[in-house]
Amino acid sequence: MSIISLIGRYSFSRYNRHRISSIRIALSYAFSMAILMLILSVMQMLQTSRFSLIRDIKSFDILIEDGNEEEIRDLYPECSVFSYKEGYALLNGSPFSIRYVDENYDGGINMLFGSMGSLVIPYSLYATLSELEIDFSSLSRTSSRSTPVNIEMVPSGVYHTALSAEFDSTHAFLPYDSALGNEISYVAVKGSDDVSPLAENGIGNFRTWKESESTLYSAFTLENFMMFAVLMILLVIVYVELYSEARVFLRNKRKERLELEIMGLGKREAQGVFIASFLLVILSASLLSVLLQEIFLRAFSSIMRRGFSMFMTLKIDYGLFVILNIAFLMLTAITVYVMLIREDRKSMMEVING
Repeated sequence: MSIISLIGRYSFSRYNRHRISSIRIALSYAFSMAILMLILSVMQMLQTSRFSLIRDIKSFDILIEDGNEEEIRDLYPECSVFSYKEGYALLNGSPFSIRYVDENYDGGINMLFGSMGSLVIPYSLYATLSELEIDFSSLSRTSSRSTPVNIEMVPSGVYHTALSAEFDSTHAFLPYDSALGNEISYVAVKGSDDVSPLAENGIGNFRTWKESESTLYSAFTLENFMMFAVLMILLVIVYVELYSEARVFLRNKRKERLELEIMGLGKREAQGVFIASFLLVILSASLLSVLLQEIFLRAFSSIMRRGFSMFMTLKIDYGLFVILNIAFLMLTAITVYVMLIREDRKSMMEVING
């Protein structure tokens, strides 16, 4: 009998209900891995979508303070590069960030009505107005002095963004030339977060969107790690089940391993057969898991589309999937090998008479 035949025989042996146990382990592993990868895929999609909006509207890929727009544009010819200024003001007594922008501003603003000719306010503020005039209070800086400015302004337009209240409730816009002097000037880059061109040309005082949103980015990273750790419990359960089955199966097959050695297979080869028999179960489960992942992915996307009118583009991270499978295969091989070493400490006569 060939080694491959022996591996197949012991993988799903009928002896002592081992086949049922192997199938149960394979199904548990396949479903656990499929669920793990699906949930991580959903979380990754939500995170990517969220950060994509932040990079498009709020923080942008790279912000260079007091930068030269033409110089930055030469360094990033394929990207959207524009200047704006940002300061603070009270609008009807509520604090707002005021962005002073021109026609080149590429910040994902959707105008509901009106124009960018003067003060542009979010719809959330517009909906609360009892009259059109807004009390604008800020500071104007001339030379080394700051003087308070209080103006009654009539908004020229109303906007909204895809970030909704997260951005709209705290931001308003004015024309670039109407800046009061207390603002910080920025050159924004959209389309690349590679800062090496800036560093190579000696341009400092910049930050990426990850630095601007470091708290939120860290929170998402921690959430991903915690979710991954929780889901790994599924694989731990499968491992415990595999460990118990391997211990019982190898104990019951002591005499057969000895017979294989006596027949000339060799101790190492005999050990390899039994290790490979358990690896075959996991490999079979991995292939089944790929099929289940695609089924779950399509089913979940269909439910979200039909039930919640949400179009979600989900992708399985097969790189992570391969790494997890290799790690579990190595753990399985080491576990079975250690068990075999322990079993082989018994003498031949103990096994025969046992």
